[in-house]
Amino acid sequence: MNMKDLVALGDRLLDIDEAKFRQVVGLLEQMGDHPDIRQTISAIRPRLVELRPNRQPTLKRLFCNPFEDLFEALGRADPMPLNVIERSLMNGLWPLVEAQIGNERLGRYRAALQDGPERWALTHAFWADCATAVSAIADGEVPGLRMTPARMRALADIAIILSIAPEVAELKAALAPRPVPKLHADHIEAIEAIGRRVSRNRPAALKNFIILAASRLTDPSVLLGGLWDMDLGQKSTDRAALFMALSGTVVAQIEDRSRAFQSASGAGTDRMAVADLALHLVASLDATRAAMEHSRNKEFDQRLKEVRNSVHGMVRTQVLQDADSGIIAALGALEGGAEERAHLRRAENQARALRKCATFADSLGLRGELRAMTQKATASLTEKAQQALSGPAGNARTGYTAIRMIELIAGPAEANKIMDEIMGGSRR
Repeated sequence: MNMKDLVALGDRLLDIDEAKFRQVVGLLEQMGDHPDIRQTISAIRPRLVELRPNRQPTLKRLFCNPFEDLFEALGRADPMPLNVIERSLMNGLWPLVEAQIGNERLGRYRAALQDGPERWALTHAFWADCATAVSAIADGEVPGLRMTPARMRALADIAIILSIAPEVAELKAALAPRPVPKLHADHIEAIEAIGRRVSRNRPAALKNFIILAASRLTDPSVLLGGLWDMDLGQKSTDRAALFMALSGTVVAQIEDRSRAFQSASGAGTDRMAVADLALHLVASLDATRAAMEHSRNKEFDQRLKEVRNSVHGMVRTQVLQDADSGIIAALGALEGGAEERAHLRRAENQARALRKCATFADSLGLRGELRAMTQKATASLTEKAQQALSGPAGNARTGYTAIRMIELIAGPAEANKIMDEIMGGSRR
């Protein structure tokens, strides 16, 4: 198969079986760093992340390794790093780094891609050379790159991170595998020990180091809560300044995430995705608000209050509003084709979203609205199940699907109780 054939497959590569997918990834990588190949790799990246096939080591991939945790998330449910770096920036940046370092030195560094006694020494030297190169690129004109304030900030961050790349490698080994759902004592000890070294040798890089540590967590704001008590070898004034700087970064990220669904309407929205996002945002808000007891910063308090209000509105209009009508309507489409089956899947999605909202409704002041919608949907479904399972012109499939929806919304105990009542009544 040639390059044109592989590229033509495009998104269909997401659906082929795993063995063939791994084979195709190997073929793509053998074809080099061509724009069409990069485009195809970008299209299949979600599946690459899921399967994590062994990929051919390259200097470009080694270059990205220290800051790869800051690349933008591929899906809305994926952990969102702090200070995001665009993946697409690398396509323009890496050739400039290659030109800065030069072919002769790059040739010597290729041994770092193979196991051997000099591998880590060469890797560390390579990262140091790359740090110098990116710093020079950031300080001058950047030909061939459309620069924005975010990209200028990213170049500065990349240069700093590459300058502490050996410490970052230790951090990634300590906080593995990513994403880490909870910080344990050994995680905190590793962050403190490596952080003190960074603080001593490159104090300006400590903020970037902590951002990288936070970005390896399921919820980066969790690290903020423990940061105040960490021993990073700083003076108290420096620790307070770092805490405030990171607080601002965390709050800004929560604000960005809360905007993800604000412009959507309930009818066309993936309600489960909204519920998932709301769950993560509420957890981040609670963790950040608790952490900020140390700072007593009124500006942050107000910004967090505004985010909570926006999440409240997002859940009310995009998860709760008219959820029952979509669920009930799906019961009348059970005998249809693909479009009707998709309708049923969306209804199940809505039912699951209602149940998930129960985990954070109190925090958003939505307990009453959620209870009312749950009771309304359950009552309508019970009526449909009663008619279908005990009426003379009933439809068993419709009845059992209604019971299934009740289970998704209210739990198996409630569904079993209603089923027993219906079946008991039909036997009288």
